[in-house]
Amino acid sequence: MNKQHILLVNPWIADFAAYDLWAKPLGLLYIGKFLRSFGYDIRLIDLMDRQCWDKCASMTPISSRGKYHKTIVPKPAIIAHIPRRYGLYGASPEQFLSVLQTIDIPKLILVTSHMSYWYPGVLETVKSLLKFFPESKLVLGGTYATLFPDHARQTIQPDYLITGYGEKRALQIADSVFGKSRDYTRFPNINDSGILPWDLYPKLTVAPLLTSRGCPMHCDYCATPFLNPHFTQRIPENVINEILFLNNEKNIQEFAFYDDALFANKTHHIIPILKGIIKHKVRVKFHSPNGLFAREIDAELALLMKESGFKTIRLSLESIVPEIQKASTNKVSRHNYEYALSNLETAGFKRKDIETYLIMGLPGQKYSDIDITLRYVFEQGAISRLASYTPIPFTRYWNLAKISGHVWDDMDPLLTNNTLYPCATADFPKERFAELRQLSNQLNADVKSKN
Repeated sequence: MNKQHILLVNPWIADFAAYDLWAKPLGLLYIGKFLRSFGYDIRLIDLMDRQCWDKCASMTPISSRGKYHKTIVPKPAIIAHIPRRYGLYGASPEQFLSVLQTIDIPKLILVTSHMSYWYPGVLETVKSLLKFFPESKLVLGGTYATLFPDHARQTIQPDYLITGYGEKRALQIADSVFGKSRDYTRFPNINDSGILPWDLYPKLTVAPLLTSRGCPMHCDYCATPFLNPHFTQRIPENVINEILFLNNEKNIQEFAFYDDALFANKTHHIIPILKGIIKHKVRVKFHSPNGLFAREIDAELALLMKESGFKTIRLSLESIVPEIQKASTNKVSRHNYEYALSNLETAGFKRKDIETYLIMGLPGQKYSDIDITLRYVFEQGAISRLASYTPIPFTRYWNLAKISGHVWDDMDPLLTNNTLYPCATADFPKERFAELRQLSNQLNADVKSKN
């Protein structure tokens, strides 16, 4: 057993559906970078790495985004009534077990977690790990662990549970397990400088980027202010160097910005970043899986986006209904949205290639609220992307959902799955949500056919 060996694990997703939008476990990688800087030997098993696992079954090149491999498993009893097939996404169980048989026994295992209702995937991952390494200490962190800590302790039963930021706490745990001690008051809770340990991936074709943590907005349905209490942005030069390193040393030509507020403080952040990329004549593609702040896209920023290589653009609109716009911190108005579309079009983007996030399923939201917003986006010549609401603890809308009886504090997180439309009512049943998805698909097809 390597005395300095720590195993990082990105677990299976367990759900009815899952799709890879250039994702990697960034929080886990930041912890790995931090631990490595103190001399620990870091290894990684990413069960969601399609470049690794899908290659085992096919020689066809794997796209940078796409469907995960799905292993059908029985549905948990509490959601057995849902007429859809449930599964583990990512590596097959056989592939996972094959890898576990070949690696050194780790003294410490760090497992991350993402969506709270994916926790059965975490549980199955942990069961496999402890079967092979029963004497290893197991740490659980991530979103599920932070939002539902009591449920996570009872269900996963880790030796240690990390809520919130994980770098310093992971170091303290590692030092305790390996019999070390140091003055932890000298270290910040997070460290965003430097390059992530991308060498842990044998094949990498796209790299997600995190140029900031948190968000200056406080939308009533979003838990980011709880998960990341302080909005911080990296030094632009640090981000530029990361992109240059990955492009030059790893030949990475596609990057995905995973910030919640990429365009906040744009004059001192994203604008110098994009100017730096242009200055260095780097030919890459940028994607934005998270919604961008439309109100910040003026003529200058739109031109920089085009020249630097933005390929996938997704704007946050959520709704044109005043009440929901207020719940979204009034981050975008119709004027902001239309101004952004105009500037992007002038810069050379086609409106039919610009996607717009809209939210549906909020407590008290009406069918007509979503219908008119879908038609508005269609009238602007853009593509709508409906995002189903997931009730999240520590948010205002969680409390509203509690009042209406849709959620409760000790509920099973499986019941928050957006596939179930948790806040559906007799006046707005699940069937009507399906109608809205059909409407969105039809309007999008019409947009694409007219451009």
